[in-house]
Amino acid sequence: MLDVARIEESGTDVPYRAMYRGGEWVGSTGGAVFKTMNPATGLAVASVPDAAESDVEAAISAAEAAQPAWAALPPAARAALFHKAAALFQERRGEFVSALVAETGSGLGKAAFEASLVPLLLWEAAGLTTREIGETYPSQVPGKVNRTVRAPAGVVGVVSPWNFPLYLSLRGFAYALALGNAIVLKPSEESPLTGGLMLAELLADAGFPDGVFNVVTTAREGAAMVGGRFVEDDRVKVLCFTGSTAVGRSLATACAERFKPIVLELGGKNPMLVLDDADIDRAVDLAFFGSFLHQGQICMSCDKVLVHRSLYDRFVERLVAKTSNFVPTSPDQQTCVIGPIINERQLRRIERLVDDAVADGAQVRCGGRAEGPFYTATVLTDVGPGTRIWREEIFGPVTTVTPFDTDAEALAMANDTVYGLTASVVTSDPLRGEVLAERLHAGMVHVNDSTVHDEPHCPFSGLGASGGGGRWGPKGAVEAFTVQRWISVQRERHALPF
Repeated sequence: MLDVARIEESGTDVPYRAMYRGGEWVGSTGGAVFKTMNPATGLAVASVPDAAESDVEAAISAAEAAQPAWAALPPAARAALFHKAAALFQERRGEFVSALVAETGSGLGKAAFEASLVPLLLWEAAGLTTREIGETYPSQVPGKVNRTVRAPAGVVGVVSPWNFPLYLSLRGFAYALALGNAIVLKPSEESPLTGGLMLAELLADAGFPDGVFNVVTTAREGAAMVGGRFVEDDRVKVLCFTGSTAVGRSLATACAERFKPIVLELGGKNPMLVLDDADIDRAVDLAFFGSFLHQGQICMSCDKVLVHRSLYDRFVERLVAKTSNFVPTSPDQQTCVIGPIINERQLRRIERLVDDAVADGAQVRCGGRAEGPFYTATVLTDVGPGTRIWREEIFGPVTTVTPFDTDAEALAMANDTVYGLTASVVTSDPLRGEVLAERLHAGMVHVNDSTVHDEPHCPFSGLGASGGGGRWGPKGAVEAFTVQRWISVQRERHALPF
């Protein structure tokens, strides 16, 4: 169980949560700690270790030592542990939901939605233990048999984000773990509990062997050090990163220099196309959900709503009316839709983006201001292509609405981005939507649904600056987290050319 020794701070008990390494709960070298904060109240949720480089090295060593025996475990035994973890999670779901609310400002609805994905992913991971991992190929040489075999890569380093910390941390390592790899996870400094330490406790209680799953926690200042160790240490065979495009680009460049594989899921600038035959009320509901779930702090959030001119005025009127009904609310309230921004730094960035947009001629139809740790749900119109808010990912409760006249124009505006994560098309003609979907520059396109959609068994992937490879999901995981070898067997003697 987690170390729940308590410390006194400002007259308030703050729980201490240790790191998990080699099956033990440990502090950092030298005892350094940092605090994970409730973004709504500004109060500390817990104190956690601030790992030193030696702590990261020790976690990698623990993973390397444990991995061979874990890979040799029969598939049914590995699968059983994932099923046990899923069952335990079902029992503790309420604890995880409450922690998501307290640590990340998730509304209760968002937290419950995130938690609902966890058992699905664990069950998918269990099924991966017996997935096919080899093929047989014909040969031009009589009597020769060609086959490929796959084996676990070894140790996988995982860096996960704060916005969906529970699910995205689990997605970052579960498939790799099921395939026989050992894991060192570095959760975000904003979510060390829900993104790492609570998962460690879950897997430990489910009976996963010591050392196959390890968690190191650091303050913001230590994040680059951990990423650097994952890149530079040859014992880490694959790096898995979910986060900003800027950091992902830096890590990918460093990995390329060392010929180290990296799996990336980065930012997005995700458009929704509302065609002239769309059900306008349904389109408004989809746009609202896609734009404002978790205050827009999702890589899949809808930043651009592109609406056919014949529907544009009515659409804007109805979206603004709906959005105006949802005021910032404490995330522990059942009615919370617009909760707090994760931290002051991100709040100020959203402010600057909106202020710059207004200076460039954008109109604020509702919202457009900070209120304490919250930013009001905001709809902007008259946003011109080439402006900062047109180009950059917002990652906040702000969306833009722009008219178009033809499908070709809508496609051009939707594809006017270096990103390519997700998109959606709303239309009464699904075939028309499907045809347009194939022309959108996005790794995932959802016809008659929101830009925000995920299913653990499907290949989550982006294009361009959103990261690529299609390796999130069971099928892609086999390629991402195993190494392939070609083995040929000559079953009968054959003639040699000389």
